[in-house]
Amino acid sequence: LHRLVAAEFECPLGETFSAGLGDGVVLQSCNWEKTPGHYVRTGPLQLVKNGILILRLSSDREGRLHGEYTVWDDQGNITTSGQYHEGLKEGEWRITDKQGNTSVIVYSAGTAATH
Repeated sequence: LHRLVAAEFECPLGETFSAGLGDGVVLQSCNWEKTPGHYVRTGPLQLVKNGILILRLSSDREGRLHGEYTVWDDQGNITTSGQYHEGLKEGEWRITDKQGNTSVIVYSAGTAATH
């Protein structure tokens, strides 16, 4: 069993934003005023449930998903992991169901590769 306890959240760009979503879940994100009056969520975003990290992702300066994407279940097991590149899934994605079966899907520019 591997549980990630949420560490202090920092924003490399913009201001920290935190909101309770119910059921002990807290959203932590970074809001950046890209142009006057136009805010973008950029950098890291995570969901923490009762002090345990359950989702982590990152966005680029345009607000598109970019970088590592990971989801954990309540027991601390990774259920989904992969990479985004400029808002599109890229490379190998691993998805594990509740029975522990893992499937691997390979993406190129957001499209699943066919065999």
